[in-house]
Amino acid sequence: MDSQPVPIRTTALRFARAVRMLLTSEVGGRAKLMFAGLIALLFGLNGLNVVNNYVGRNFMTAIAERQMNEFIQQAVFYVCVFAVLTVTGVIARFVEERLALLWREFMTRRAVDLYLEEETYYRVEVSGTLSNPDQRISEDIQAFTVTTLSYIIMLFSSTLTVVTFSGVLWSISPLLFVVAVFYAACGSYMTIVLGRPLIGLNYERLDREANLRSSLMHLRENAEAVMVTSVEGQQKTRLLDRLDALVVNILTITAVNRNLAFFTSGYNWMIQIIPDLIIAPAFMRGEIEFGVITQSGAAFAMLVGAFSLIVRQFNSISNFAVVVSRLSALLEAIEESRKSSVSSIELVKQDGDLAFDQVTRDRQSPTHCFAICRCRSQWERLC
Repeated sequence: MDSQPVPIRTTALRFARAVRMLLTSEVGGRAKLMFAGLIALLFGLNGLNVVNNYVGRNFMTAIAERQMNEFIQQAVFYVCVFAVLTVTGVIARFVEERLALLWREFMTRRAVDLYLEEETYYRVEVSGTLSNPDQRISEDIQAFTVTTLSYIIMLFSSTLTVVTFSGVLWSISPLLFVVAVFYAACGSYMTIVLGRPLIGLNYERLDREANLRSSLMHLRENAEAVMVTSVEGQQKTRLLDRLDALVVNILTITAVNRNLAFFTSGYNWMIQIIPDLIIAPAFMRGEIEFGVITQSGAAFAMLVGAFSLIVRQFNSISNFAVVVSRLSALLEAIEESRKSSVSSIELVKQDGDLAFDQVTRDRQSPTHCFAICRCRSQWERLC
């Protein structure tokens, strides 16, 4: 059974292949149009965030200077910007979900076709090279399409944020801009160091979760055989062993997450105070308006957040790497199964009888014999 992630280079090539297949398929035109609409909406959201940053500065300055007319005017601007941001954001989310569904449907249909062609489903099963192909087709494809789009959008949005808010922050304080870049770089490095084990652990967790679920399904589907052969004890031992393996894996994951949370929580809290420590003295000296303090805080948070994509999304990124690797392993197993020779099992119906040639019974699994008998009775009913 597969137990290790597929090499990164192979995974990356298959990821690019999956994207290319969508864009060149019969639904590629719709996908491109929807993606172009998403990009346009992201440009609009980013521009509105910049406008909101300056409106917020003027709003706070009006409060500090007790200017009622300016306060009312900026409050109206604030409400209008928030309203447009809300509408644009909801539409962008809707388009993203529809595009993810389109991609999932396309990939699932293709995976089902490949899995059922040329008895691939049987060869993959008997080869023992791949665990839980059903989960990979049903769940991992869904996670892959949704998360891929989410990361593409986040990456593009972060790039726009860096471009626009770098200028805003530099105009306020070049020192604050340098601190933001250095702070985000250090945070990303430490997050990778502390959270790197999660990739392998999450890979194992998905397999162990699926193994436990498949054992329960096997027991349910073969309940009659288990009762006849009185192997409840064996089934219980198997289930509890898989449960123990899953619990050990989850305990390790929670320990790594605990260590990572200590760092990321402190990292996120410091983002709120660093701009004030650098900008507040200038306000006290009368060099800037009060609203600049809040503007610098918002711009610093936006810029650091854009640079800190790894810090904010590391758990999700590690899970995504696992999903891509598992789908890569599925395609690898399908391709390998097609290179193998055909099955040596032969089914021959003669004079109303169903004969099995070159079939052996595993003494460890009496349910296999029972399944053969049941298969024969079903064949006789059909014939």
